[in-house]
Amino acid sequence: MRIWLVCFTIAVMVLPRIAAADDNIFNSTKAIKEQTVRLGDEALEVVKTPVDTDGYGFVGTLAVAGAVGLTYVFDDDIRTKLQGSKSRGLDKATDAGTLIGDPFLHIGIAAAVYGGGIFAESPRWKETGEMLGETILLADATTFVLKETIGRARPFVKGDKGSFTPGRFKTDYDSMPSMHTSSSFAMASIMAATSESMAAKVFFYSAATFVGFSRMYQDKHWASDVLLGAAIGELCGRIVIANHVNKGKNSVSVVPLVSSNSAVLALVGRW
Repeated sequence: MRIWLVCFTIAVMVLPRIAAADDNIFNSTKAIKEQTVRLGDEALEVVKTPVDTDGYGFVGTLAVAGAVGLTYVFDDDIRTKLQGSKSRGLDKATDAGTLIGDPFLHIGIAAAVYGGGIFAESPRWKETGEMLGETILLADATTFVLKETIGRARPFVKGDKGSFTPGRFKTDYDSMPSMHTSSSFAMASIMAATSESMAAKVFFYSAATFVGFSRMYQDKHWASDVLLGAAIGELCGRIVIANHVNKGKNSVSVVPLVSSNSAVLALVGRW
């Protein structure tokens, strides 16, 4: 009850100022239309980029497909190793990892950053909120479509990495890709792009990687699910950044590395 009272008090104080601010999605139909058009354009880019033979999109798709396919080969080994390394400390840490990777929480954070930017009259944070919202929606929607199309069983269902029921919308047959991971990497991509601190960039991607690890540790996803989710989040983030702030600045991205008993994501910088 106390939490709801605090939230209500904040809303009463903040919303009037947001409503009186310059055009934004809370007070302007024009702003809503512009946002919808941009999101539609970005969604089209998400569909086109992986098959774009004129640029690096198709090459990137082949690289991701190869990495996911290789990880699939070792899915059983990676799962066995993780399930054999349980501890109370990791149980608690991965509970936190799953919580911070919740896509609904991410939407709330994006809305808070956007609203906070308007309230503080900060164009930078308002745009950051816009980018977060756009990339999370794109990543979550893309992941959802693929989840239901692929229909892969979660590890705890049968323990069979090759169990698929494509397009049947069956409960617990929505393992690939991991939405917690794609949403987390989408956020990390935006936050890293808008930060000037290398330490902050590393932190954002490390947090997203830990979310993916948590989903594997809790037996909710196979390693290949997580790797594909990370690639989707990164793709959506890059597309949104290209439509907002990509002006040849220094950048950090992730690439997959796979071995016989692990699947990891490495940071790669461009200066």
